[in-house]
Amino acid sequence: FLGNVPPPFYAKLFHPYRGILGLWQLDTEHYRTLLNVVVDGLRITGWTYGPCLNLHVDGPMQFKPSFRIRLTERKSATVECMEGRHSRPHSRHIQIRKNRFSTQCNKTDHLKDLPARLREDWGRVLVGKDRLRYDCLTYRRLYLPPSHPEDLIRPGLFQGKYHRFGLIIAMLSFHGKYARVTKITGDFTQTLEIHLMRRIQLGDGKIFRNFNKLYRLVLEIDEQVIREQEDGTEESGGHGWQSPAQPSVGESGAAASEEQPVPFVLPVGVRSRHQNYPRTCRMCCYGVDIVTPCGSGRPWRFPGVFILFDENHLGFICLETKYFILFGRVQNTFQNVEAPSPQAFLKMLKNIQSRPR
Repeated sequence: FLGNVPPPFYAKLFHPYRGILGLWQLDTEHYRTLLNVVVDGLRITGWTYGPCLNLHVDGPMQFKPSFRIRLTERKSATVECMEGRHSRPHSRHIQIRKNRFSTQCNKTDHLKDLPARLREDWGRVLVGKDRLRYDCLTYRRLYLPPSHPEDLIRPGLFQGKYHRFGLIIAMLSFHGKYARVTKITGDFTQTLEIHLMRRIQLGDGKIFRNFNKLYRLVLEIDEQVIREQEDGTEESGGHGWQSPAQPSVGESGAAASEEQPVPFVLPVGVRSRHQNYPRTCRMCCYGVDIVTPCGSGRPWRFPGVFILFDENHLGFICLETKYFILFGRVQNTFQNVEAPSPQAFLKMLKNIQSRPR
């Protein structure tokens, strides 16, 4: 995209802003969304994710322009806000710091661009707090998880549908004997912990036809996990936080790839907003969905069944609520998202999951 622009001139223009390129997470107490900052000719453009009316987990993530930075050699860069219905674009200010940056403008009509059914969720970003009164938003850098040959499947971003208002984005990462599906958009903290060594035998798929039998099996595993955590024989508190630099359990990945898919059907009585889920799966494990609502210090835990369908689809059956959610791999590609070290990625992930609500 350099065109006829000499490389030294181009480098001079972009050098002060090289730290802003990449993927970011909006850092507020009430709502999280994503921002992708990319180079666009002689401009830098920030693209904000959703919310959107697209409810297909296999569709691409939807972004809209949030701001752009116009670069010229003769004067300082101009930052323009692309949001709001009126006076667009208008002036915006950006402050860049290490692993975070802030934006501010004095337009307050941003919500008018959204469909009425989405304004309530999106409004949590822009109203309700004095610090958001003038659209003063702070973003934290987001890294994508590293990948290793021993991983069950390739880690990365997935999207799933929890409710009728749109999709959420989650990040799959591997940590030794555990995997995590961490929600990175939305209005509360949620993490699906997957115990890779506590597999559920599929047989020929009959396990899914009897919900009561499946429920008892998972409940027994859950009680055993709780006992072992209390006794100290199971890693607790920080379990599953093994550095991604250390390979995941290779036996699980190899076994999953070697096994033939078996028929899958949702147990009778299990609800889902997904009717086009895969009809075969490769493996199942015990998992627990850990949810921390806004304003609540104590998380709720919901044991269930993690389902690996294929390289691009995951699922989870929450037994207590009798609800199934399907995750589809995000097909978008992103630049400048590699963590400088495994420790940096792990620190970022802990930040997401422990951020006060």
